[in-house]
Amino acid sequence: MLAVAPGCATRPPTPSPEALAAWSQQRASAGGIQRFTLQGRFAAGGIFGTKGQVHWAQLGEDYQVRLWGPFGAGAVLISGNLEHAEIRTAEERFQTTDPERALRERYGWTLPVAQLRWWVLGIPAPAGKAGLQLDDQGRLSNLEQSGWSLDYQEYQFVDGRQLPRKLALANDEFTVKLVVDQWSELGEAP
Repeated sequence: MLAVAPGCATRPPTPSPEALAAWSQQRASAGGIQRFTLQGRFAAGGIFGTKGQVHWAQLGEDYQVRLWGPFGAGAVLISGNLEHAEIRTAEERFQTTDPERALRERYGWTLPVAQLRWWVLGIPAPAGKAGLQLDDQGRLSNLEQSGWSLDYQEYQFVDGRQLPRKLALANDEFTVKLVVDQWSELGEAP
């Protein structure tokens, strides 16, 4: 990934051998997580800015993401896997093979559901090219993948692992800030 400054192009600093070794361990540790639950808060910007809560349960490739605003307003439940998803609101329920596009077309906002499962763990999604920058501790500080830019702002220790606590996602249309208040049920899928 290149960082461009006015008048010149520069590369981000090359990570130290220690940071690269730590990244290798971080990536392997987080990549082994096949089951997790997270609870947190989000703030979304773009055409329709909103704030709310998120509850995400991941079991292997199956996920269930529930988003809701203040006092439960605008609740959306997205559940599925890599093959299909079901999206439910108070007004409708439908199936789709492309939840990102369906959310954008129906509600005017989107989430990169397929990749976000990996990104919330602090690692790139396995499919697709990724540009990344590491901090001095060998954790992701910035990630560019699938048209999204992620800024990892804070990590927390969870069961001996360092997992993201605060991150910001942005593409050409939307911005989403996520704060993970609680991680639980980390582990391998049965």
